[in-house]
Amino acid sequence: MAMSLATPSKIRELQIKLYRKAKNEPGYRFYMLYDKIYRGDILAHAYELARANKGAPGVDGQSFEEIESKGVQGWLTGIREELRNKTYKPQPVRRVKIPKPGGGERPLGIPSIKDRVVQTAAKLVIEPIFEADLEPNTYGYRPKRSAQDAIREVHRSLCEGYTDVVDADLSKYFDTIPHCELLQCVARRIVDREVLHLIKLWLTAPVEERDENGKRRLTGGKDHHCRSRRKTGPFWRVKRSHGVGYAMAFCRAEKAVGAASCYFLSFFAASASAAC
Repeated sequence: MAMSLATPSKIRELQIKLYRKAKNEPGYRFYMLYDKIYRGDILAHAYELARANKGAPGVDGQSFEEIESKGVQGWLTGIREELRNKTYKPQPVRRVKIPKPGGGERPLGIPSIKDRVVQTAAKLVIEPIFEADLEPNTYGYRPKRSAQDAIREVHRSLCEGYTDVVDADLSKYFDTIPHCELLQCVARRIVDREVLHLIKLWLTAPVEERDENGKRRLTGGKDHHCRSRRKTGPFWRVKRSHGVGYAMAFCRAEKAVGAASCYFLSFFAASASAAC
């Protein structure tokens, strides 16, 4: 049965209010967001979004079919109570390896469906805040924007004479983000301690791997050490340009890459969220 993934009106109203507040007051820091994450309508919509992505089960082996056979509403009520009582703890992330087009394998993290639903609920609430800060020339993983939009912008720039292309790929970007600086960036806009705590729980969740014999091994689960303050500035600039995992700079042939006339286009190449 097909289901509509249009954002329900009450959720959309909340998102619009958050976006406008963030856009009109760039220095404003948001609080009292945590209770919005476990709102019944937001959790229900988060489940629909996760279900539509048809992701594989996490470490607990629980599938969407199993959840629905026992009753989605009761399952969501349990999550809501865990969040309300602040007893929610994310499960380890199941790691699998998928082949890369150019050879080799790429590790992919698959959270449990429960964790994906809570993460999606948090995204529904906080995304409008950070969306207001992003530059107009970024396209990766943003609402109402797509890779096709980025390609159209590339074509437009090429037609305007921006023919020199700089292609850069940040190796293992998502594996090496310093957690301390990342949370500092989030805290520039959000001061709700419970929301920050949720994000830290997900960042430090252990990873489950299995060897060829099926033996279980847990790795990670610890916070990355805070880097020197010298690195905070560059990280924030990357965050402001949407945490680029793939970037192209278009320039007119007669101009240097670093010139002010350069048009900079950035977007994420890939994310583990594709499995969610």
